[in-house]
Amino acid sequence: MSTEPTELRVILAPIGGGQLMLPGSVVAEVVELADLRPVRGGPAWIKGEMDWQDWRVPVISFGMLGGTAEVEAPGAKSRVLVIKSLAATSSAPYIGIMISGVPRVSRVRAADLVELEQAADSPGVFREISFEDRRVLIPELDQLNEFIEPVMTDS
Repeated sequence: MSTEPTELRVILAPIGGGQLMLPGSVVAEVVELADLRPVRGGPAWIKGEMDWQDWRVPVISFGMLGGTAEVEAPGAKSRVLVIKSLAATSSAPYIGIMISGVPRVSRVRAADLVELEQAADSPGVFREISFEDRRVLIPELDQLNEFIEPVMTDS
């Protein structure tokens, strides 16, 4: 008898130039994008930081990092998907990902996911897949934390 789940609950979130898929278990909350403060010495894909539940949370443009958008500026529909960083020790236990609309919950099975043959090899991207006939990026959460950690430690 197999104990592996047949379905996984995921969050699909619109980002600049694409869509992001994350396990529902890492998503803490979706909040309005407001009061971003600049992060000194951060790359362009770190849009700033915000306060969330007494935490200092870096907010990133995954579209810029993952290569689906050259520039991504906050807009009227922008929100922040706050996720757990999963790092054992981190100056940023939560990471905010700027999204361009309302995310949705979906259930997926492995058979529903098609890995793209011409997938881009982009920083922070674990896999690039097709799901429901759309290009979807799955982030590499450990690598994302590695990119953010030095910037947040220095600021």
